[in-house]
Amino acid sequence: MNIPEAGNLGTGSHLSDLLVSQELGEFGATMRCMKRCLLPLCVTIALLSCSQPTTSRKPIDNRTSALNNRVPAADPSKYRAVRDARDWQNPYLVVYADGIDARPISAATEAPRMSPAEVVGYLEKLPSIAWPYGLVVAMQESGVRAPGDNAQIRKNAEELQRLLTEAGVKVELWPSA
Repeated sequence: MNIPEAGNLGTGSHLSDLLVSQELGEFGATMRCMKRCLLPLCVTIALLSCSQPTTSRKPIDNRTSALNNRVPAADPSKYRAVRDARDWQNPYLVVYADGIDARPISAATEAPRMSPAEVVGYLEKLPSIAWPYGLVVAMQESGVRAPGDNAQIRKNAEELQRLLTEAGVKVELWPSA
């Protein structure tokens, strides 16, 4: 057994490595290697797990910023007193089984019918004057329904509300007529 001289003992992990390898043989050498390799690996894993990769962050939705940059936030004090859909001055959305009527000013105006996915794009194209209450729309389900329309109307309404919320648009639900 080779025992180093007193002047060559060193300090710290070298001495402990030497003692471990002398006492445990090959197992000690394996442990020494694991100690040197695993510690930096564990530290690296710990640091990486604390940081968020940039790919997992939700990308900025250009539609959200387009509406938010141009239209002020919803101001309930401006529309709280509105009781009749004909008096609503912001975009008014009516949900049907076959699509959405997006009326730019009130329920009394004509509107194109579109899919829920097309509504946000349509709203982005409206002029700023179409938003006197801020970034809020009124939404109601159609009261006139054919048998079997309920499920599709509900599906369209849920998808529309999700898309509008993602775009930063407040949704005021109105009862069906």
